[in-house]
Amino acid sequence: MKRFLKFLIISVVIVVGAFGVFKFSNQYRMNILKNNISWSVAYRNCKDSVAFDEDENKNFYIAYENYIKVIKEDGREENLIQDKSLKIENMIFYNNKLYFISKSNLYEYDLESKNLKSILKDIPCEGKYLDRNLIVKDSKLLLSIGSATNSGIASPDNNYPLDKIPYDKSSIDVTLNGYNYGEKKTGAFMAYGNSSEDGQKIKAQEIANSCVLEINLDNNKVSLYASGIRNIKGWDLDSEGTLVGIVGGMENIGERPINRDFDYLYKIDKGKWYGWPDFSGGDPISSPRFKGEKTVPPLISNPPNKIVAAPMYQYSDVGIIRYLAIDKEGKILDKDTKVYFDSKENNVSSISKENVVSNLLSLRTESKINGIKYFEGDIYILDSGIGCIYKLQTSNSSLVFSLPKPVLIFIFVLLFVLLCLWIARINKNINK
Repeated sequence: MKRFLKFLIISVVIVVGAFGVFKFSNQYRMNILKNNISWSVAYRNCKDSVAFDEDENKNFYIAYENYIKVIKEDGREENLIQDKSLKIENMIFYNNKLYFISKSNLYEYDLESKNLKSILKDIPCEGKYLDRNLIVKDSKLLLSIGSATNSGIASPDNNYPLDKIPYDKSSIDVTLNGYNYGEKKTGAFMAYGNSSEDGQKIKAQEIANSCVLEINLDNNKVSLYASGIRNIKGWDLDSEGTLVGIVGGMENIGERPINRDFDYLYKIDKGKWYGWPDFSGGDPISSPRFKGEKTVPPLISNPPNKIVAAPMYQYSDVGIIRYLAIDKEGKILDKDTKVYFDSKENNVSSISKENVVSNLLSLRTESKINGIKYFEGDIYILDSGIGCIYKLQTSNSSLVFSLPKPVLIFIFVLLFVLLCLWIARINKNINK
């Protein structure tokens, strides 16, 4: 009886241990879709986070809706900011400071003095396509502000009462063609229900929609970097310092629906107008490509230029591509390959300089990607659904022999069982 009980206890321990190891391993499991690519979990305990960044000392800053914490290189965690009035949306580290967006403010948090202050107010913060992103280029902070509307016309939305429906503010002076849409005859760059007239002028606002602002961090002065960009859904700098962004296309919805538009990869240059809401992907909105029941006329009668820049790449769908990191050194993929998240396929994918698209990782259904960033030769992916940060890395089969995780678990359990049997046998011999 004693021997049976001992065997039963050992069996239970083995099963529980194996299940625990398998559950822990399987929690972060992803399928690799490209040869010579592998991944590892860099940090855990990031569930429900909204943004992240890293400093030169390998400290990771993780932002949640109303607080920010740091995970230090040795694994210790510390809360830096906590305020229930915040609704953090995006964050970046630069020069020992954290910059983040919350509601209509851009904040600066000094990591040395612990001082928090708003450096830019009245940023548009309402609208379905209002992606807002931060990046540092040439020592200046760039802030992208997306559109409040799909294609320039305020449309009814169940999320807002009729008198609170968001509409776009123009970053440049424009003259309207006087086209109005929908039952309420709404004009471009106007509150829902307000009609426009032919020749009506709309004055530029310093902080507006569908543009990129440049902020001089020495004096916090703001200037317009680029305009006419519907919404930047992710951006990064390549090895030559060129700013590359994912730009979302217009959708076939609302009072001014646009047919057959796509997401794009764009080079974003200072001083350029990219055409929104009257161009997309380099084509005028009146092109047969976008035609529905009838041709869509332009809203602006005096565009800054009649020809706009074409994209670097055109995707095959709309509203699905976001977040961007560029492998500047070619440590993981070919040099200047762009890595992004495809929400339709639930994959992390890449596109090379030659526009060759590859699927890299297939994510779990519970995954919720909230950022992809490049740091000193490595690419990190924030999965706030699973609650971790993945590290994308190269896998050299000639140098590293890597077994599948289920096989490793089986070997671990087998070794554990053999160890238990060996101990039991020794005990039996001693008792004799």
